[in-house]
Amino acid sequence: GPQHPDTLSSISNLACCLGELGREADAEPLHRRAMEGMQQTLGPQHPDTLASVSSLACFMDNRDQQDEAEPLHRRALNSR
Repeated sequence: GPQHPDTLSSISNLACCLGELGREADAEPLHRRAMEGMQQTLGPQHPDTLASVSSLACFMDNRDQQDEAEPLHRRALNSR
């Protein structure tokens, strides 16, 4: 289903591919959807959720949006 962790992982993988292709406008909402879905399905401290938080943080870093990336990086680090 749409909230299954495997589905959310696939969404995250697609977001990464789109980001690598320079399609940031398509990638960002998918990164956010994957992260939010993981939080709802697995909880905010689950390792897969934290991996999606870190993935969004790296994506934001690559877009030179460190103001948004830093708290995400801190969240992923402090929750491990």
